[in-house]
Amino acid sequence: MNASDEAGEEVRRRMFRVEEAAPWRAFTSPRVLMYHFFGAPLSGRDPDHLFVTAENFRTNLGSLLDSGWRPVDLDSYLGWWAGDVRLPHKSFLLTIDDAHRSVVDLAAPILSSFGIPSVLFVPSGLIGGAVCWSDDYARERIATADELRRLPTTGMELGVHGFDHTRMVALGPSELRRHTVDARLELERVTGVRARAFAYPYGTHDSVTRRGVAEAGYTVSFAVARERGSFARWRICVDGNDSQTAFRFKLTPTYAAASLLGGRAWRARHLVRDQVEAVRRATIAGTGRPRVR
Repeated sequence: MNASDEAGEEVRRRMFRVEEAAPWRAFTSPRVLMYHFFGAPLSGRDPDHLFVTAENFRTNLGSLLDSGWRPVDLDSYLGWWAGDVRLPHKSFLLTIDDAHRSVVDLAAPILSSFGIPSVLFVPSGLIGGAVCWSDDYARERIATADELRRLPTTGMELGVHGFDHTRMVALGPSELRRHTVDARLELERVTGVRARAFAYPYGTHDSVTRRGVAEAGYTVSFAVARERGSFARWRICVDGNDSQTAFRFKLTPTYAAASLLGGRAWRARHLVRDQVEAVRRATIAGTGRPRVR
């Protein structure tokens, strides 16, 4: 084990100790935003609202900074969890899943112009290929190795998003290794980057998967609402149909509490969805003032 691996192992041990003492510390942690695609879909269809326009992305970022939110990089985020770094109460880490070509063309330049660091999660077995996990987005391209190699110079760290975007639940040992250990090695082979962060495709995971990610040598992994400690951190999904009011609502303590609870109970998940939909409808109706219970 080299010095870097030893340091990563120490971070993992310390993070587990902190979580055992305060399992709901996630409520006060830096918000982690999750994006997917940018611009417009090639097919003209976007049933899952994965695409965020360049204009809306700039508006999101400007709104965050104007409202006093401060961006952090992965080092600061991990340092906060380890108890080594103090951050402003309103801090956020920006993450992007899937490594769509639009990240290179749109998201990375926009983030760089704002001076905001980020983490891009790459399905490493599909680099230079196309989306294969959804018929609705089958024409969408994944960034090439050359494009990915240039992104760290813009402040975008590369992480792993499985090998080919397979849902990571109920996996056997060989499948689990392919999507954790082999996926990390493949990303390193083609980009030169040894990833320390992982994000679960679809945000789903189980106890075997979480342990497999930890044993593969990652320092942290991210889910969506299903918070389960260092190897399934909570994130906020930013959709293409989120109004600015809905976007701001997703940053509130009310949403955080409901979302964290929703990751553990299906009734609460429906409550979260209902609240966000109420915000969206209120904005469309022109009130701009949703009722939050």
